Formats: sequence, C-alpha cells, structure tokens
Amino acid sequence: MENTQLDKNTVIKEVLNCAIESIRTVIPIEAQVGRPTLLTESFSHHAIGVFIGITGDLPGRLILEGSEESFSRLGTKMFGMPIEGEMVESFAGEVVNMIAGNMGAALFTKGITIDITPPTIIVGDSKISGFRQAIKLPIAFQEAGEYELVLNIEKG
Repeated sequence: MENTQLDKNTVIKEVLNCAIESIRTVIPIEAQVGRPTLLTESFSHHAIGVFIGITGDLPGRLILEGSEESFSRLGTKMFGMPIEGEMVESFAGEVVNMIAGNMGAALFTKGITIDITPPTIIVGDSKISGFRQAIKLPIAFQEAGEYELVLNIEKG
C-alpha cells in the first residue's frame, strides 16, 4: 500500500539517502558520492550489476554496478584476502544484499516500508529498461574502484 503521509519525491530522497548511509555502514572504506543524474530512458550495463527488487512504498530496483576488478578490490579490502574468480560475483551479490537490508531497516525508522528481493547478478553487456525513471549516483571507494548506484522506479 502506498505511504499516504509522504509524497513520492520525499520517499525517493529518503531511499537514496538511506542507500548512501547503508553503503557507508556496510563498506568500511571512505566513499565519494557524486551528483545524481535522472534517467528516463533505457541505459546500458557493461560490468557486474547486482539487482535487488524493491516492493512497498517505492516499487522498483536498486542496482549497484561495477567492474569485476573493482568488486574484487573491494572484497579484498573488506576481508583482507583476495576475492577472485566466481567468488567476485558471489561477493558482489552479498554486499549489495547487505546494503539493501540495512537500507530497508533505516527506511522503516523513517516511516517508509519496503521489502527487498534476493539479489540477481547480471554479468556482461545488457540493456536496462522497463522503468518510469531512474536516478544514478556515481560512487568511488578509495583504492577499491568506481561504481554506479541506480534506483529504478517502476512504471505505473
């Protein structure tokens, strides 16, 4: 059911703020967050993308995209041991799942209710479409690569 006490723009702002806060909580490396960009058309993905579905007050998807090398360096920084091969994809899915779960808990304290789906990991080139709009935030971690955080808001 739609949250009637908060307008859609407020919910979007809170989701993005809580996503950034969650990234900074889950990943113990300084994060540089760039300026948001509004997307209204399909966009291409060329790396590892982890998709988490969102239901509730803001139906859509949270996507974190980065290169295999970036996710590998991030995992190595977080765990102090090399993350390579198939473990990179597994790590990417798990770290984004932790971010989304933490984000959901933070949103709940603000009166916004969401549920999340298990992560879907997409590797390689693909086109992302089927959303009303999306907000893309570049994020860079010191010595652990550059990423794109995308909040897709479903059509409807």
